[in-house]
Amino acid sequence: MKHFPPLRTRRLTVQLKELSIGESIKLASIPIHLNEAASSEFLKYAVASVSGVENIADWTVQERTLVVAHYLASVVEDGPDFSLGQGKYSDYLNGAKDINKDFKPIDLGSVGGDQWSLTHLTVRMAEAIERLQGELELPARLHWLIGGMAAQLIRKGENIQNLDTEGSYDEWLLNRIKVFSAFPESDFEALMILYQSNREQLNHLFTIAFDDSGIITLPKESDSTLPPARFPVRSGLSRMALALAG
Repeated sequence: MKHFPPLRTRRLTVQLKELSIGESIKLASIPIHLNEAASSEFLKYAVASVSGVENIADWTVQERTLVVAHYLASVVEDGPDFSLGQGKYSDYLNGAKDINKDFKPIDLGSVGGDQWSLTHLTVRMAEAIERLQGELELPARLHWLIGGMAAQLIRKGENIQNLDTEGSYDEWLLNRIKVFSAFPESDFEALMILYQSNREQLNHLFTIAFDDSGIITLPKESDSTLPPARFPVRSGLSRMALALAG
């Protein structure tokens, strides 16, 4: 039985537990490209208890990455500062910078006659963007970029509080991506510049970005020559579970 010390952040206290062989086989059966779905499914099995923000869907992507990495640090052969491609876990984790509990969306000003603000990318948002990939004829990286903008940018006066199911949120986000894709070029460019230039203010625990396959984690040092990394849950599964899953 593996031992997992409690993980504490400003918003979360999480106790993990070791996966069962059946759970590991289920996770190993998830297609490799569905990283968001695999990460969230993994936490449904691996989280024994959580206090603070109890709904994993309301965690930020960075908070979820930290919990996944905390599990990997206890199970992989070269943990706790385990290898990530050419680098180590410590090359990507910025543990000194956590999210503020009283965070409020960042005011971006006016674009296209609307007032906009920017909020964190949550697990709910990331899962929906992944599920919607292929619904529109957008190149993969552009889908993630516009999906991130559509999810994180808030227009003054709109209310999305009732989007509490996957279906309702996916429908809302798909329509919103269509709207963003139909913006006049000048308005879209202005909004994208505001989005890209202000995302740095949201950095906590990890610095994230998008590529063709979804969300990536950048090295914590801006001048690092290390490539982006991911924290796939498959790397924490046993060889036996991977083999039994085929």
